[in-house]
Amino acid sequence: MNILINRDGHHMGPFTHDQACHMLAEGKLQAWDLCWQNGSRDWVTLEKIPGVPEKTDALRQQRRAEAIAAAQAVSEGGPAKPHPQFVTSAGSGNTHTVDPGPVPQNKRNWMRIGVWTGVTVTLITAFVVWVYFLNDEVLIESIERRADNLTYVKGEETPFTGMVHKYFDDGTLWETVNYIDGLREGERVVWHINGNVALNETYQTGHLIIAASFNFNGIPSGNYESGRGKLTLYFNHSGTRNEELEYEGGQIAKRTIWDHKGNLIAMIPPTLPPNMAGYPGPTMPEASFPGATAPVTPPPAAGTNASPPTVATQPPPTNTNVEVIDPKIPDPNSRGRLTEWRYSVDDRVTARNIRNRIDLLYLGKQYTAVYEFFGWPDEDLGADWVYKGLTVRNITSGGYFSRITFRYRNGTVIKIIAEP
Repeated sequence: MNILINRDGHHMGPFTHDQACHMLAEGKLQAWDLCWQNGSRDWVTLEKIPGVPEKTDALRQQRRAEAIAAAQAVSEGGPAKPHPQFVTSAGSGNTHTVDPGPVPQNKRNWMRIGVWTGVTVTLITAFVVWVYFLNDEVLIESIERRADNLTYVKGEETPFTGMVHKYFDDGTLWETVNYIDGLREGERVVWHINGNVALNETYQTGHLIIAASFNFNGIPSGNYESGRGKLTLYFNHSGTRNEELEYEGGQIAKRTIWDHKGNLIAMIPPTLPPNMAGYPGPTMPEASFPGATAPVTPPPAAGTNASPPTVATQPPPTNTNVEVIDPKIPDPNSRGRLTEWRYSVDDRVTARNIRNRIDLLYLGKQYTAVYEFFGWPDEDLGADWVYKGLTVRNITSGGYFSRITFRYRNGTVIKIIAEP
């Protein structure tokens, strides 16, 4: 039975069961290393292989006992027991053998001090070298996801393989993610600031397989398996609820977002009244101003022989100092057109920071809110309002969009589309 080890994206082995146990006892392997056993269906940690923990513990106890016995022999002041083949028996004819006698006690003490001093200096030197020269730990802030949907270390051209880390301000671990060839592989763990696990996910070739979420006190709050389920995400420092994700068919079907105070920010897609579920969405009214209703033409008056009264009319007063603005002309200086927005084309991107996220902030809003910030659209296509010349950064794969379409149903934004 062979065992293949995967440490930080690099394969080791395969090893036999006994070899893996000895290497684990010697510290060459770790209990949390991912491994694949012949006939297994999934990657698991080494400690979950049947028989490995028991045999490893037995080997460690045996070595500990040997070390204790050797230490006791040294503490009793006697040299180590010599091997019989090096002992000259009496009467062997070797008349030049001289018994040096016991080693002086003070000399033995100085030898011990020298040995332990050398060991201590060696350990300190090794630690300094590891920290400053050999520690290649990669932080999450130093990686990026590019247009090919693979993850790279910034400035490098080869997809990243290994584990990345993220820490809280106090130095405690916040998140770890494992990658192989730029795709998430294996376990991703996110912790609350109090040390409890907040989210535990398992990936295969970049696809989420199973996951579980936990609240600030470590109580399960959601799970995901076989493409379905519900997970709850939390603000990292306070532990309050931030998002609730509902999955169907391996994709996020619904996302609900709250702020730090528990106020609902957005529900994506917005929930419509039951009687409007099949309503295709009206065309915006042909009026001179958004929200105004089309003028109603009264029916013609009944026939009469009487002549209508003559009404004297005066030309309307003119005031050349008043600027008349057509509300249906796009305003290039509106706040919405001058703001730099952010947009994600991937529903899996977590909305930890929704600042200027145009794809989140306006979902579920009324068209009047869009008009108030952006003004009249460049194209009024009925149920779609199109704005051009915007600055919208693609936070998923880089680059920018310049065209945003707000799609309405019953006057409510139900979809936001970004295009170059």
